[in-house]
Amino acid sequence: MAVSARIHMLLLLISLLSRLGLGRYIEVRNPSFPMLACRCLDMLATEGQFTFMTAQPQLACAAFLIGEPTEVISLELSDVNIDCSAGDFIKIFDGWVLKGEKFPSSQDHPLPLRQRYTDYCSSSAAGGAVLSSQNVAMVFFRIHSPDSGFTLTVKKQHNPMPCNIMSQSPEGSFTMVMPHHHWNCSFSIIYPVELQLTELSLGQHCIVLYCTILS
Repeated sequence: MAVSARIHMLLLLISLLSRLGLGRYIEVRNPSFPMLACRCLDMLATEGQFTFMTAQPQLACAAFLIGEPTEVISLELSDVNIDCSAGDFIKIFDGWVLKGEKFPSSQDHPLPLRQRYTDYCSSSAAGGAVLSSQNVAMVFFRIHSPDSGFTLTVKKQHNPMPCNIMSQSPEGSFTMVMPHHHWNCSFSIIYPVELQLTELSLGQHCIVLYCTILS
């Protein structure tokens, strides 16, 4: 199955599980900092250490990370055992890529597209944590050899003024405040819902947007 089709099926599963309140990425079952296994295609919304280890070649893998609207995500790689010279790679993307479309778009994101990618196989990116600009991030990886892998440490940080938001909830109310900044901002939802804009305030120094998601 093509990776785009697999990702589409994963997002449909995410939508169903979120409505049912199931799944490790919707509900934190262990309040401590857990060590969990990461799958070839995965959705992660909890803090923790996630280890991926190949039993066979995995050539098109991705982990989608999401936090609350007022969070940004810190990602750090460790215990990396891959062969960059053989075509293995691990890349972190500041945002999500879905069906060829990037979120946030190049028009909305504060960084140029090339600066949103962090390549582990690049010597300048082999260490240290990477911080997302919004509440979603993504890890692409390709590993050819069995018994190779890595550990990904995921932490959340508070973002007092979120600009670009991906909602993981099928319902709720959200407020976006953009004080005296010339920003392009966006609010995205990954499944069909009814969206109601309840209030829009265009003040001289501040823009306030209130919206409600109805399942």
